[in-house]
Amino acid sequence: MSDDDIRRMIEEATKESLRQSFTEAGRKFIDAAGASERRGDYEGADRLFRQAADAYEKAAQKYRESRGYKGAAFNMCAAGDVYSELAESAKAVESYGAAAEDLLAASGEHLLWGEDAETAKGTALAMTACMIYIMIGKEADAFYKARTFSAENASRLRFPAIVRLSQIPQMLETAVQSLDLEGFSAAETAAVTELKAALANANAQEFTKYVDRGLDMVREILRGKLKIPKLVPQLVLPPDMTFTDEFPVGVAIRNTGEGEARNLQAEWIIDDGLVVVSGDLKRSIQILPAGESLDLAVVVRAAEALVGEKDYSLLVKGTYSDKLRTEYSFQAGPGTLILKDYKEGEKLLQALDVTDSRMGFLEASVEDSPFEKEPFHRLVAELTRSLKMARTQIEEGDLPAAKAQIQTVNLLVDAIDSILGDEELANRVEAAKESSKKTYANVVPKSVNEAIGSSIASRKTEIDTSSSDDLAEWEKEAEARRGLSVLVMSSKDNAADLVRDLEGVYNQLPTSAGTEDPGEASARSKTRSELETAIAKLVGIRSELERILSDKTLIVGARPATSEKAKFAKEQLDKLLGDIRAVIASKETDLQ
Repeated sequence: MSDDDIRRMIEEATKESLRQSFTEAGRKFIDAAGASERRGDYEGADRLFRQAADAYEKAAQKYRESRGYKGAAFNMCAAGDVYSELAESAKAVESYGAAAEDLLAASGEHLLWGEDAETAKGTALAMTACMIYIMIGKEADAFYKARTFSAENASRLRFPAIVRLSQIPQMLETAVQSLDLEGFSAAETAAVTELKAALANANAQEFTKYVDRGLDMVREILRGKLKIPKLVPQLVLPPDMTFTDEFPVGVAIRNTGEGEARNLQAEWIIDDGLVVVSGDLKRSIQILPAGESLDLAVVVRAAEALVGEKDYSLLVKGTYSDKLRTEYSFQAGPGTLILKDYKEGEKLLQALDVTDSRMGFLEASVEDSPFEKEPFHRLVAELTRSLKMARTQIEEGDLPAAKAQIQTVNLLVDAIDSILGDEELANRVEAAKESSKKTYANVVPKSVNEAIGSSIASRKTEIDTSSSDDLAEWEKEAEARRGLSVLVMSSKDNAADLVRDLEGVYNQLPTSAGTEDPGEASARSKTRSELETAIAKLVGIRSELERILSDKTLIVGARPATSEKAKFAKEQLDKLLGDIRAVIASKETDLQ
């Protein structure tokens, strides 16, 4: 559609608006918006959609002014549809809510006649208004208005068919509150068969889609309260089969959801090159409870015996439903089944035995090689472990992984054999070792020797530093000795002076006379004896002091250049340095 066509459609819609044919204007704006969207003019389409919604709202207001509430409801629903398309949920809810109120007003006009036919039409419109409320998420308002309608018009609701219409929202309310799926099914049947028919009789069939949307909303509410099933299928295919084998292929179906899966239907779709020997390609299961599993299998074989190998495709498709009869689907696969004209597991075991034998020869080659053996021993141990893993994989049916393991081990054994058998490489390795030894002998011992010499010199400097502290202590001790010597010398001189004084006193004592009184003679004799004793003791003290003065303990001597401890430590360091250098020189000779 060209731009001119779209422009013409907009002009026609505008003219309808000017003529106040707003409903028709809305339709034409919608058509123009759709054409703009198809041409990629989304901004223009958005503007036209809004003009359409505005036209519908004006049409609804015009109908209300003339008490044409059903027409007003139709236009407000149309406006709600446009706002839904524009994803403006708040405006859509507001428009649908206004439409529901218009339908309730239209219902009241039918009920005023008091005739059963008009009452049926009014009831249908009122219940449709309730379904619109449910559709926009206002189910509480819907159920309340339905109860209010039944209470206010109880006297008019005489026929059973009309009563059933009025009870549809209440049936839905009961189903939601008690999670009664059977009750919902009955209400859904009544809405689809009776309410839609009543709307047609009321010439309001354009509202039937909102009845369906209301039912969908109730279904979602129930689904939110229900426990939903979830089936997870997995194909189970044998790993090592030949064209002549008959073997089972299976599917494990587990219900990992919270609700039971109902009416489970599963069907095998198998490659034309396979023939079903036994089992059913289609299976039906009424109920698979939550947490339980179901295994389905058929036995197949190849349609013909071929040479080499061939891939076959298998697939399982299925459906199931929940308690609301919502249908779900699942699929297992497609899976690929590989058939051969030989058993690959047996072939791999033979290859494994051959590779095991190669490992024995490899270990012997490592022992005879000139290379460092430890790295090769580690490689051989790891390869041996890989072969054990491959054997386990064959036993468990994981043939591709086992095959890859064996191939990798053989490639590595080839590479190691190539290295061990390379004489030129071995010669280069030996030459490199000798060169490394000579380099080590020329560089490392010298650097070690220099480092040790530097360390010893550093330690001697530290010893000299600590020696000054020792000499200071020596000076202090020497000073103490000198002071003691002076004290002893002074004491000796004092003792000598005292001896002389006492000897003078002793010599001045008168000798005895014949006329002397015996008492005086005795006292004088005692005094002389005491003086003799004191003089003798003082002479002894003086002699002892002289001996002390001559003792080497008090002899200070010359001040040493370094302390004895420091001298001893430096001598030991020099001896240690000599021993280390001798060992280094010996190792240098060995490395040469």
